[in-house]
Amino acid sequence: MSTNSEVLEAPMSFDETIEKESSDIADRKAVTPSFQVLHRDPADVRTVLSLAWTAMLLVLLLLVSIAFNFYQYVRRPDRIVVDRSSGRVLMINDRNYGETEAVQLGPDKLTNADKQYIAGEFVRALYQIDPATRPRDIERALRMMIPDSALKFARYLKQEGILDKQRAESWQAVWTPQDISIDRIDPYTVRVIGKQVITRVVAGAAQGESRQLNLTLKLVADPQRRADRNLRSGFLVASIDYKELGPPSLAPAGVDAPGPR
Repeated sequence: MSTNSEVLEAPMSFDETIEKESSDIADRKAVTPSFQVLHRDPADVRTVLSLAWTAMLLVLLLLVSIAFNFYQYVRRPDRIVVDRSSGRVLMINDRNYGETEAVQLGPDKLTNADKQYIAGEFVRALYQIDPATRPRDIERALRMMIPDSALKFARYLKQEGILDKQRAESWQAVWTPQDISIDRIDPYTVRVIGKQVITRVVAGAAQGESRQLNLTLKLVADPQRRADRNLRSGFLVASIDYKELGPPSLAPAGVDAPGPR
């Protein structure tokens, strides 16, 4: 008769457990393969470099396009100047092709004709009266003056009630310039002589009146050069002196816009 006996292992002590765990860790490290340094595929490197050069080329083209667009924006516009009287082409872009009897090309400069033009238009805005456009005409005349004189002149019109009187009496007037000349002593003084024919309603009856005026305008060069406010003439009105030729009439007193003379 055989006897089965079981051998019971005694439990390990704490030190033996630590030692066993350390041994297991060492064994696992021994069987774990070590990491190796891998090299990038040369084709991959070439692809990255190609993409980088392509991106740089695109950025360069974008900068060139921006620079070209900016140049197109700031450059002077293309011009073709044709003399209608003869049909000859005088200029294409910046290349001159001569001149004719009616047209001459040259650098822009302010002339006496510009002074006469601004003076004539300013006086016309004041003395040619159309009730339908009177407020716009006065506003246009004020824009032709230097700011300080325009402010004083507007105050004068309001204080004297000139515009209110013209509106109440339904003023209409036709202005005919007779002479516009540059003063021989002061080239910035323009003298205007003209005739104003007035039609108005007083006490329910229409009255006509004709008077001749002698006006002296002092001009100054506009710092903005040729601009819309000076009708592209390059000059502004600093002051205007009024003198009526012939016997006194029933018209309002003359205008003297304060300013340098």
